[in-house]
Amino acid sequence: MYNNNKEEKNNKNDVIAAISTPIGRGAVSCIRISGEGSKEIVIKLTEPKKEFVHAKMLSCIFNGRIKDKIMAVIFENGKSYTGEESAELYFHGGKFLTEQALLSVLDAGARLAEAGEFTRRAFLNGKIDLTQAEGISDLIDGDNLEAVENAFEQSEGKTKKAINEIYDKLLEVAARAEVSIDYPEEDIEEQTRAELIEGINSVKTDVQKEIKGYYGGRIKREGVKVAITGKTNAGKSTLFNSLLQSERAIVSDEEGTTRDTIEEKMIYKGCAFVLTDTAGIRETENKVEKMGIERSKTAMKEADLILRVINDEKECPDFLDETALLVINSFQPVEEAKQTVVLKNGNSAVVLNAKTGDGINALKEELYNRGKKMSAGGGCINNPRQYAALKECESDLIRATEAAQTLTLDCVCSDLYKSLDALGRITGKNTGEAVVNEIFSRFCVGK
Repeated sequence: MYNNNKEEKNNKNDVIAAISTPIGRGAVSCIRISGEGSKEIVIKLTEPKKEFVHAKMLSCIFNGRIKDKIMAVIFENGKSYTGEESAELYFHGGKFLTEQALLSVLDAGARLAEAGEFTRRAFLNGKIDLTQAEGISDLIDGDNLEAVENAFEQSEGKTKKAINEIYDKLLEVAARAEVSIDYPEEDIEEQTRAELIEGINSVKTDVQKEIKGYYGGRIKREGVKVAITGKTNAGKSTLFNSLLQSERAIVSDEEGTTRDTIEEKMIYKGCAFVLTDTAGIRETENKVEKMGIERSKTAMKEADLILRVINDEKECPDFLDETALLVINSFQPVEEAKQTVVLKNGNSAVVLNAKTGDGINALKEELYNRGKKMSAGGGCINNPRQYAALKECESDLIRATEAAQTLTLDCVCSDLYKSLDALGRITGKNTGEAVVNEIFSRFCVGK
């Protein structure tokens, strides 16, 4: 049916095909085909066989017997998602029909595409860079409004544009330094050295601006990490369940019921919050509970926001920093007018009854407001791979600035080229194959 030979499978010039819609009963199924010869494969399946371009309704025979009326769309070389000659077949949805259609396409000369291979080809053919590929992946995986909006901007080239502008600016700085090395007889080194330091610092400022924006970008992409903390039996798990509107955590009057962290995502007004229910912090001899308390402390360190759950105003700590929000979990009904209070020490708190749900919406509003503030000013860098490369670039630029003050220009250029290499890894100008493989392995087959 199709060749499983690894050498053939890795041939970038062969025709690949995959189902691009969920398998199951539906109105329409789609098979995507890419590579030189895609149009010929479609022609082989049609009856009668006719030459055509662009889109056309055709009669089609799958597996030599199964007939269906399909829509075939042809993309000429350079005008498709992958940048290659491509085709897409749309036909009536159904598990059996879709499987037979794919088998027929493979029998006609295509091979089954690997996960992410269509998008990988788009990258290799220069249609997109790595940041756009990551944006497409995030667009598919996005489960809230902010994440999808952020992913779409990245897929459209926002990150690519920002990084390329910094790259070109840095390349010009490096080129001017090279001139001084290549033409020492012109006696322009001292003048260039002062300009060089100014140029490096200007690029460094641009890089640091993007680094600073990573936090907000990460919040949009992943959501606000919220740790629900407090003493045992404060009502943390009840609050966790109430926020999720689901009995996710076990609730009991027995102290120390929660012995491990539990994590779930909540979407509110298009923003994501990753809620973590933690074990109550207390002295204990129980080994399992001790492990849970240690995990609770780790969750608190990693959280963007900590919900400190208490049961009475008297338990209010003297100081709360901006990463903490005080929640007074009352065991009595809470009137709407009294769900947000300012305590004597100046801290604001949300008063609620986690069991009845009184005040839960007030807490969600406060979470939303704080989340929007955290994501405000978010830059185009939003994932750890991009962030790590930017930090490396920053370190190289700092060394280049120091070298420019005392060392020879060839030492300065060495650091500048390292920083260029780090920037290039973000967009894929010089990224290793292992990184490329890892990125595209996250995609599903058919994308």
